[in-house]
Amino acid sequence: MSIAITHPGARLLAPALDTLADVVAGDWASAARLCAARLRVPAACAADLAAAAARAGVLRRRRTPYHYQVHLRMLLVDEHPAVLSAALDLQVKLWMGQWDALEQVAPPTGRPHPEWRPHELLEIRARHQQVDTWQRGPYACQSLFLAPTKARLAHHVLVQLDGGDPRGRYDLPAGPAAVDVG
Repeated sequence: MSIAITHPGARLLAPALDTLADVVAGDWASAARLCAARLRVPAACAADLAAAAARAGVLRRRRTPYHYQVHLRMLLVDEHPAVLSAALDLQVKLWMGQWDALEQVAPPTGRPHPEWRPHELLEIRARHQQVDTWQRGPYACQSLFLAPTKARLAHHVLVQLDGGDPRGRYDLPAGPAAVDVG
């Protein structure tokens, strides 16, 4: 199957597929790479996320990339729509501050440390975030209305993939995206 997303910002969605491939392979540090502009020291955050993955019992595996092509105003994804939906859902959650979603995508495959809890991922985000990016509380989540354009665009496409009507919820620069599943 292939999915064509047409929008001037469609290229902003491509990192979602790379992040999903990384997280599925056990690389939780990819959240720091995706959200680097919102972190004080992304490398330190990535190291903390890698340590959290090890404490959670997540084993690193070989990364299997997803197939996509980026064009000027179009993103062509040669994967099942469920893969793109999972990638966009993860991207939206990470951009909105719900970093505990990492544990849901790549659950522990080894033996977790007895004191491991998924809320540690939220504490890592809160500890490394820049001022005025996400709310300070670990369970605080940013509103989709205030989220960056790429998160709103990802949510817009995700709703269309799931068969919903995304119109009227929030504004997207350059208007709505066209999604064609073929």
